[in-house]
Amino acid sequence: MNNAFINMIESAVTLAIFYLVYRFFLRKETFFRLNRIYLISSLLFSVTIPFINIQLNMFDDAHALNDAANQIIHLRHGYHQLNAVMIYADSGIFTWNMLLDYITTIYFIGVLVALSFFLVGMIRIILMIRKSEAIDYKNYKIIKNKDIVVPFSLFKWIIINPEKHSSEDIEQIIFHEKMHAFQLHTFDLIFIEVLVILFWFNPFIYWYRKSIREVHEYLADRAVVENGFDRVDYQKLLLKQVSGYRFIGLTSSFSYSLSKNRLKMLTMMKSNKSSKIKLALAFPIVLIAIYFFANPVEMAKANNDLNKSLITQQDTTDVKLVKITSEGNQGKEITRDENGVYYAVEDMPKFQGKDSEAFRHYIAENLTYPADAAKNKIQGRVFISFTVDKDGNVTDVKVVRGVHPALDAEAKRVVESSPQWDPGKQDGDAVNVAFTFPIVFKLKK
Repeated sequence: MNNAFINMIESAVTLAIFYLVYRFFLRKETFFRLNRIYLISSLLFSVTIPFINIQLNMFDDAHALNDAANQIIHLRHGYHQLNAVMIYADSGIFTWNMLLDYITTIYFIGVLVALSFFLVGMIRIILMIRKSEAIDYKNYKIIKNKDIVVPFSLFKWIIINPEKHSSEDIEQIIFHEKMHAFQLHTFDLIFIEVLVILFWFNPFIYWYRKSIREVHEYLADRAVVENGFDRVDYQKLLLKQVSGYRFIGLTSSFSYSLSKNRLKMLTMMKSNKSSKIKLALAFPIVLIAIYFFANPVEMAKANNDLNKSLITQQDTTDVKLVKITSEGNQGKEITRDENGVYYAVEDMPKFQGKDSEAFRHYIAENLTYPADAAKNKIQGRVFISFTVDKDGNVTDVKVVRGVHPALDAEAKRVVESSPQWDPGKQDGDAVNVAFTFPIVFKLKK
């Protein structure tokens, strides 16, 4: 499982949690500006936090993490260096890589489809504006078009069909759309549309988009009635509107999400100031996401502890870990064992000029499912540890958790057959670096 795939999953999980908080605690409140800030900032946080590193030394002992944390650590760092290699008895297919290739292909097809819809919509709007009559109105442009059903706005363009509305209605509609432009709602919509293209597979991104548009309409509606327009007349105007075709998601439509909720919000009493305390629910989510998804220091510590615990299952000799201070890495603490073997360094070892993931391909191409094990229906996950020494040689190959002698021997054999690596470096010096990863032997049903 490569880094990008893990990061996308983490983003999706964080996005879902933030949205559920909004859905169940904030959606019915009338502090629309704060809700808008919450939606946009939580979106930005969710899609960026897994891709950045924030160093927090919150615990001195990795045992302080609970079981859930260890599962995440196991995914990101125990398996991050080298992911599982899976081999099947009947054909030796490197199934995970093939599956990952299919997932990647489907993902990019989805991105291209979503991008195509976006571009087609943009082109249609541009062509409409170019062939329509434009009137300057203060800092805005009124675009008159007889083909549209529902008025909408984009940046400072307000597109309307004057033949479908009375002069009084047009005044209210223009003021409504002007509020969208004044409050820069189009930028929110561009942001969410880009995320829809990138995260098209995540259903929560579409709910986010719907909620952001909804909040925009609440803000514009409130601005209309707070600036002297009659509330009842404005509600009647809303009821006259019929939902029409939206070119693309980044246009603000006058009748968008015409529902009981929108009409209700016009007459609803403002939420108590004490209700804003609900926004504090986001803070623990932020801290948890930073700790689990963007804190390599603690994850590395826990991974070292995980590696140590795996080794001691096979070898009762204690491995003492010591901390050193890196000279060339801004004084950061690096963990190694008492024999000088590192678990993470500034420049990780490279396999034939590529990152360590390339070694998995080598394993897959050279691994053979033992015939006796396949005949006796033996399968399982063999954990292998090895060290790339200062000269780039693969040494100290161990089965730290075995399944069966035949499977264990084959896993150890193929790792020991590895060509030379480019050694890892710390502070400019070649050092010994340890790896741990599983090889999965599985029988096809």
